[in-house]
Amino acid sequence: MTDQAQSPAGVRLRPQSSLGRRLAFVLLPLVLVPVVLIGGTGYLRSRDILAGQAEDQMLSAASSQVTRLLDWARAREQRLQLGSTGSSLREPLAHLIHDNPVGGQRQAYVDSILIVLQSLQTSEGQVMFSHLAVVDPATGEIVASTNNNWIGENLEGGLLEEVAMDATETRAVYDNPVFSPGGLVMVSSAPMRTGMMESIDAVLLGVNLETRVGALMEELQAFWQQRGVFREVTGETFLAVTPDIIVRLPRYSIAPEAQSGSGHPVFGLALAENQGATEWENLAGLPVLGAYEFVPEMQMGVVVEVPTETIFAELNDLFPFIATIVAITTVLTLLIAVFATSRMLRPLGRLAEFAQRISRGEWDYRIPIARHDEIGVVGHSLNRMAEELRQSYSTLEQRVQERTQQVRTASEVARAVTSIPSLEDLLHKAVELIRERFGYYYVSIFLIDRERKHAELRQATGEIGEALIARKHKLGVGSNSIIGWVTANNSPRIASDVSEDPVHFRNELLTETRSEAAVPLQVGGLVLGALDVQSTEPEAFSDEDIQVLQTLADQLSAAIQNARLAQTSVAAAERARLISDVTGQLSGLLDVDQVLNTAAHSLHRALGDSEIMIKLTVPEAGDGNGRG
Repeated sequence: MTDQAQSPAGVRLRPQSSLGRRLAFVLLPLVLVPVVLIGGTGYLRSRDILAGQAEDQMLSAASSQVTRLLDWARAREQRLQLGSTGSSLREPLAHLIHDNPVGGQRQAYVDSILIVLQSLQTSEGQVMFSHLAVVDPATGEIVASTNNNWIGENLEGGLLEEVAMDATETRAVYDNPVFSPGGLVMVSSAPMRTGMMESIDAVLLGVNLETRVGALMEELQAFWQQRGVFREVTGETFLAVTPDIIVRLPRYSIAPEAQSGSGHPVFGLALAENQGATEWENLAGLPVLGAYEFVPEMQMGVVVEVPTETIFAELNDLFPFIATIVAITTVLTLLIAVFATSRMLRPLGRLAEFAQRISRGEWDYRIPIARHDEIGVVGHSLNRMAEELRQSYSTLEQRVQERTQQVRTASEVARAVTSIPSLEDLLHKAVELIRERFGYYYVSIFLIDRERKHAELRQATGEIGEALIARKHKLGVGSNSIIGWVTANNSPRIASDVSEDPVHFRNELLTETRSEAAVPLQVGGLVLGALDVQSTEPEAFSDEDIQVLQTLADQLSAAIQNARLAQTSVAAAERARLISDVTGQLSGLLDVDQVLNTAAHSLHRALGDSEIMIKLTVPEAGDGNGRG
């Protein structure tokens, strides 16, 4: 194996002959088949590509124009809703509809309504409506309007059947005898309730006449481009209003043309699907590529058409490009057939060298291959494998070092705290050392009270810890908190992200906490409390960290238990000494008053400022002491 690696010629000669023949057989059809097929299928394929691209563009254009149409309609509907809810319109309208005023009083109400309607015609300098009108739905009469000619006209019948009485909407209305005889207008409606009743007793209409509709149609022309004083028209956008009305904007015109009964094929297509693109013949009988999208709630849609001859005119420009691609492909394939063998087999020696160096532990060695074929993929894969192995060994070594450092730090903390006899000093030293050595944001120790119902905060780090200790912060055992869970279950718990952990108790002082971990303090299965650590980083704690903390907590638990036992022993010794001192002073005294007085003063001196009171009781008859 070593001899083969040291003689690259021996490694390369054998595969060159075999792989070269295989490569020739593979590349030969790759040259001939494209040359033969490109000539026969190039035109059809190019036409399909252009048609597909054009359909996508047409669908996008139709969708964007529908969005613009809906934005246009919503802006006007919102304007009507704003006006219909105002008291300045509702109050005079209520009098006008329900009180049946006459003469000057009626005119005063109409004038008040007219002022509001005129203010609704524009918004921020933009004309929103050609005219506005208020209709009594019960009679169909226009009771007020910015167009004096409409007042008193009756809309009962066609328009009121088309316009919703209970919802705000926008519709295209064709050949209305009041608004647009023989033409088309856009009518936005908003129902009104002028009184306390829940029923709709008025309808506010915003009417946009032909010139305003023409301005809208101008905005919808996605295929019109202005070239100086001339307009370049590559396609047309028009509205299709059910059941069979086509609304178009003639070139250089400001008013649209509406045609009923056109028989346009888009209405048949819309019955099957609200959106689509295909080829059809337009109203002039010319083949076009069209796209449409209907808005059912408006009972209308946007249609875009581009002549097919315009779309496929670019097809002729593709033939030189296709011929160039064929020529370049043929030349490159021939070059590959000549030079590919040596270039493809050259990296095999490098692969062998790579295998040997990696086997010797040279993890930094990489194969210098800049190829994208199978050999290149193998080379890149081996390089990636070497990098992953190097990172794995590096990560493993780093983790071992970190683990060793954690264990060493835990041992240092344990030695430091176990040498302190005072419980409070021990707890204070423990939290400070843990925060300092491990770099945690906040460290605290909770101990369970005598009733074993609450875990009381005994020591914590920083000013926040001092504030919580001052307020005697505590959490119930088994409560909805990390400490409550740990002390109740005698098991550690990690909250990798406190915002998503259901058990985490949010403390308003610890605003920077992102993750939290707690381990129980226990001796022989008896839970003494919990050690809690918090970090400002999410997912800051791993299972290894919990193991280190649990080991430290076990040692800390033993120290706490020893400190408590020491305190108990000191207290017992002090009580024994006190009893000895008092009994020593009483020995030899026979007078009861003198005994009581001496005992009271001795206890007072021993206990400090405590008030000492000794009370004697006379035993009752028959208490068992033999006295009657």
